[in-house]
Amino acid sequence: MNWKCGTSALFGLLLICLAAGCSDRTSQTDLRPAEPSQPFTRDQGEIPWFDGTVEQAFAAAADQDKPVFLYWGAEWCPPCHELKATIFRREEFIAQSQLFVPVYLDGDTQRAQVYGESFGVLGYPTVIVFDPAGAEITRIPGGMDIQRYVSVLELALNALRPVSQLLAAVERDETLRDEDWQLLASYAWDQDRGRVLGERELYAVLSMLARHCPENLEIAKSRLQLAAIGQWLSDEERDQVLAATYKAEVAAVLARQSLWRANLNSWIYGGGDMVVSLAEGSEQRALQAQIAGLLEALIEDEDLDLLTRIEAIFGWYEVQRATLPEEGALTDAQIAWTREQIETARESLNSYQQHAALNVIAQLYFEMGLHEEARLAAEEGVRVSKQPYYFMSLLAYMEREAGNDDAALDWYRQAWESSRGPATRGQWGTNYLVALVELRPEALVLIEQTGEAVLGELAAQQDGLHHRNSARMDRLSGRLLLWAGAVPEDPPGTEDRREVLAQFRVSMDRLCDGEIAAGDAANTCATFLVEPNQA
Repeated sequence: MNWKCGTSALFGLLLICLAAGCSDRTSQTDLRPAEPSQPFTRDQGEIPWFDGTVEQAFAAAADQDKPVFLYWGAEWCPPCHELKATIFRREEFIAQSQLFVPVYLDGDTQRAQVYGESFGVLGYPTVIVFDPAGAEITRIPGGMDIQRYVSVLELALNALRPVSQLLAAVERDETLRDEDWQLLASYAWDQDRGRVLGERELYAVLSMLARHCPENLEIAKSRLQLAAIGQWLSDEERDQVLAATYKAEVAAVLARQSLWRANLNSWIYGGGDMVVSLAEGSEQRALQAQIAGLLEALIEDEDLDLLTRIEAIFGWYEVQRATLPEEGALTDAQIAWTREQIETARESLNSYQQHAALNVIAQLYFEMGLHEEARLAAEEGVRVSKQPYYFMSLLAYMEREAGNDDAALDWYRQAWESSRGPATRGQWGTNYLVALVELRPEALVLIEQTGEAVLGELAAQQDGLHHRNSARMDRLSGRLLLWAGAVPEDPPGTEDRREVLAQFRVSMDRLCDGEIAAGDAANTCATFLVEPNQA
C-alpha cells in the first residue's frame, strides 16, 4: 500500500483516472448527473473516531493532553481500503488509538478540501500526527506493517520534538536520541510538500540523514539509505558515478534478512529500477535474481498480509521484465506462474480486501498484456465494490488504451454519474469532460452541457474550488484552451468552440463570486481559461 491515489506514472494512472466500457452512449442528450442513491457513509471499524469538527478535535486534544491522529481518506481509494483492512482493524492499532484523539477526515465531507489544502495533503491516504498543541510531529507513509505502524505511533507519543526540529538539529550537528532517528527514518518524506523540507532538496536531505544516522541503528539507517537511492533512481539526470556506492549499500541490505524485510516497499516498488540502474552484465542478472527471489518468498509467505503479497506479485513482474526490450515479454512459464499466484491469492480475498486487491490485479494483468483478464477483474470490481465508479474509471482507461473511444467515454460518463461525494464528483466530472474534449472534440453540444453541469455542481458546493478540485480545474483549463485553439502551438479552433469557452468563463465567474478567494481557489479563479497572451 505504498502508492497514493492521485500520483503519476503507472500506479497513478490506475489510481485516479482510468476507465473503460463496451457501449456507445456518448450521443445521448440527458447528461444530468444522477443523484446519490444512498447517504454517503463510511466504515469506521472499532476505532473511536472523534465525533465533531476538526477544530473541536484539536480543542479536545489540548484539553486531554493527547496527540491527534489525523487520517485523510476516501471511500473510493484502493490504498485507503488496504489501510483499513490491514491496519485499522487490528487489535494492536485499535488499542494504540485510545492514546490519541483519532480523526477521520473524509475527503468528501464539508470543508474537507480546505483542510486538505491547509494540511498540505498530497493524496489518499495521508496520516498526520500532531502534538496536543497542534504542532505537526510526523507524517506516516503507507506500506508499513502493523508492528511498524504501532512503533511509529509510540515514537510520536514520546517525541520531544517534531520531525522539522529534528532535521534542523541534524543540520546543526547535534546528537539525537535513537528514537529521534527512528522517527526521522519513518517520516513520509515523499509526502512532505515542503512543510519540513522548506527549500531543501529531498534527495540531498535524505542523503545527509543516511550519512549521519549512527551505524548501530541498522534498520533506521537502511531505510534512509534506500529512500535516498529511490530519489536518485527517479532523477533522469542522476549522477551515474554513485551507482557503485548505491549498489554496495543495496547489497548490504539484501544480505541481512532483518534489513530487507524492514524495507519491503523498496523491492516491491523500486526493485526493477534498481536492476536497470545499479548494475550491468552478470552483476545485473545476479541482482535481478536476488530481488526476484526475495519477492517470491514474500508472495508465498502466508504470515504476510494478503494484500502485500499481491503487491509483491506486481513487484516481481516489474523486476523480471526490467531487463527486457521495450516490447519484450516474459516467458510462457513466467506468465503462467504469475497468473497462478494471482488467482491463488484472489481465491482468499475477503470483502474488506476486494476493492484494493482487484485494483492491483486488474492493473497487473493489463501490464502483462492480458487485457481480457484485466477487464474481467475490473468488471468484478464494479460488481462487488461499494464504490464502482473507481473501477469504471479504470475500465475507461483500459478501453482508451485499446483505441475503443466510444466505450471509454461511456465508462467515464458512468463513473461520473454513479459517483457520490462533492470532491469525488468534481474529480470524475472533469475526467469525463477532458475525455470528451480529447476524444470527441467536435461534440460541441455535449461538451457544453457536460461543462455547465460540472461547473454547476462545483458552484453548489461550499469550497468547491479548493485542493483536489482546484487541481482538476487547472488541468481542464489547459485542455479546453487547446481545444479552442487558444494556445499558439495548436491549430486555430472554430468560433463555435470559443463561444463555448466564453460561456464557461461566465459560469466560472459566478462560481468564483461565491468562493472565498484564497489559496488554491483564488489561483484557479484567476487563471481558469486565461489565454497565455493574457496572463
